[in-house]
Amino acid sequence: MAEASSHPFLHGLSKHRGSPPTVVIIFGASGDLTARKLIPAIYNLAHDGLLPADFYLIGFGRKAIPDEEFQKMAAGAIKEFSRREPTADVWNRLAPRTLYVSGGYDEKAAYDRLATRIAGLEKDIGQQLQSLFYISTPPTVCAPIIQNLGEEM
Repeated sequence: MAEASSHPFLHGLSKHRGSPPTVVIIFGASGDLTARKLIPAIYNLAHDGLLPADFYLIGFGRKAIPDEEFQKMAAGAIKEFSRREPTADVWNRLAPRTLYVSGGYDEKAAYDRLATRIAGLEKDIGQQLQSLFYISTPPTVCAPIIQNLGEEM
């Protein structure tokens, strides 16, 4: 973890705060904002030891992308846009927890697949995950995303 003196936002924080298991779901995950900003930011948090021990990232988008391809896209984004040079030990911890679910933003079955994916992760770790949703889409699809999340999650 970075020294508290070198990062003012870390002052007074313990690196052993017992953060709950967390999943971040990014809607519009195959887009430019995710590649340029979101994935590199998550990588840098992992590098600084600031993610929960049980942390998962799920990209959600209309394109059908296998997990392995999404992981390769994420690795490329980190290499190109991160403020740090990627290291194998950090990425090797994060990569297998970087997943993808495809479907239309107004497609109920896609949200069922997302809920099933999260339930599978919870079963694997034996705990409930807190979910954080980040909507990185055009404004025209925000309403269907929020409506479907309200119905499903």
